[in-house]
Amino acid sequence: MADMKPTKLKNFGWSPRSKLLAYLMQTGVVILAINWVFQGVRGMQFKELSFRWALESIVFLILFLILIQSEVSVIWSCLGALVLAHSLNWLFNTHLWVCVRYMKVYRRNPDALSNFLSDVSKQINKKSWLKEAVCIGSIGDKGDVSSWRSDIDLRLFFGAGPLDYFRLNFYLIYLRTRALIEIIPLDLYAYDNIEILERFKSDEGILLIKDVDGRIAARFSGRVSNDYV
Repeated sequence: MADMKPTKLKNFGWSPRSKLLAYLMQTGVVILAINWVFQGVRGMQFKELSFRWALESIVFLILFLILIQSEVSVIWSCLGALVLAHSLNWLFNTHLWVCVRYMKVYRRNPDALSNFLSDVSKQINKKSWLKEAVCIGSIGDKGDVSSWRSDIDLRLFFGAGPLDYFRLNFYLIYLRTRALIEIIPLDLYAYDNIEILERFKSDEGILLIKDVDGRIAARFSGRVSNDYV
């Protein structure tokens, strides 16, 4: 049975003084529009962010050349390619359902999220090149999905070398696209190093999905658990 908790409020990192603006910022259209513009880049580190910019620039250039060849003016070709490239990146490489869950109509069975996380965890543990992965947020605290408005806060970590850079960035696209199709609110980022976990609340739990060298368990011994896997 769906929980009866009130609609979750979106935290933008600042609160406007205007009550009207504060209200508008919590509407579905505005939440989606802001997410389309910024696409979660505030939470990204260099390796993920640089790949994202490079990929969108390549897609933009391809679309721009196609439009130019179709005899569309330079201005409209540039504008159209920019909007299309940005929209494609937003749709297949971002967190659409994470935003939708702030809307009143949103409901998602916790079992679907739990099954998704279980399957992805097994997949991650089979990848020899991926050494570290954790869940934070409510799953990190509770060890599982419990609410119809929950999301999955999954964090992966880059290894050294250019091959890991490309493998993990393309894996992010795969997971986000899969989550899009399966209607899973997957809040997914890849970090350059485990030290970034220090930025989160010191009492926030960390659920270990994979920790090959034991670095996360050693550094955050008071916060980690591996009850899920």
